[in-house]
Amino acid sequence: MAKKKKRKLKKPYRILKGIYTAVVVLAALIVLGYAVYKIAVPEPEISQEGSGQGVVEAEAPGMETGAHQRKEKTYTFLLAIPDQESGNADSIMVVTYDVPNQKVGMVSIPRDTLVNEKNPKINSSMRGGIDNLERVVSELVGFPLDYYITLDLDAFIEIVDAVGGVEFNVPVEMYYDDPAQDLHIHYQPGVQHLSGQQAMEVCRFRHNADGTGYPLGDVQRAQTAQQMMLTVAKKVVSVDSLVNINEFIDIVERNIETNMSGTDIAWFAAKGLGLNLSTGISGEALPGDGNVTYKGTSYCYELYPNDSLEIINRLINPYTTDMTLEDVEIFQSPY
Repeated sequence: MAKKKKRKLKKPYRILKGIYTAVVVLAALIVLGYAVYKIAVPEPEISQEGSGQGVVEAEAPGMETGAHQRKEKTYTFLLAIPDQESGNADSIMVVTYDVPNQKVGMVSIPRDTLVNEKNPKINSSMRGGIDNLERVVSELVGFPLDYYITLDLDAFIEIVDAVGGVEFNVPVEMYYDDPAQDLHIHYQPGVQHLSGQQAMEVCRFRHNADGTGYPLGDVQRAQTAQQMMLTVAKKVVSVDSLVNINEFIDIVERNIETNMSGTDIAWFAAKGLGLNLSTGISGEALPGDGNVTYKGTSYCYELYPNDSLEIINRLINPYTTDMTLEDVEIFQSPY
């Protein structure tokens, strides 16, 4: 896959572990794209040919092609949250943006997913750099990834605080303390105003000290994270928040690294402004068994091939036809 010029937008990583990637990714991308489009990047050049109005839309970014036919103007992204201490990826997600149909599909790849590499958990692939993680993830899902974005989750707290906090319906009672992480989560269910730190704590919550919490476990936790993501994203792009655009730019520039060019960002930003944040976005995590031991490494997450393929085809497949198990590399332990 051809590599694009790297656009560095980030200072050294800071650490914030244990949160579902989607909570901040979309909000940060919207901020980045909107800010660059409106302020930081000049208007793209336009052609004087082929339009009854005398101009036509700026040319769409190029994309990779292969044996399968790509859908028109449908792009793929790798989103990763690095952990500076371990060198691993703390969270991994693949996103496909179908621009003509204004649909975004997101698939979360569990960080302990079993892969046929020297280190059998996929999060270890980032130790070889973002290009190595991109290769492994691309092989797993069966298609090339057009762009990558790495993200520092501290941006989420700053963005929520920049918009004055959010009103959010906390779904369950939450009480959990972890002094080692200086983490103290205490919330009653119901609608309440949350600061950036509080919003992050609600999303980090997994279970209470006595084991109670979400009746459906990680399924409901993911739903809470997605609802928080949409709540924050909607407030970020609201008219009232536009007065903070320079602050948003600063937050995002300090916390994101991507290989998208300024022109690419501007084009996606212009298109993304038409995305319905309530109906245009779908996401799931790949299912599997997290108790597999492979080559002496315990608690590897072995994906269920057929179920995972169905999710990949439904949410993020950029091709005009479905992929088969021969197209993807969903590794299974021989033991």
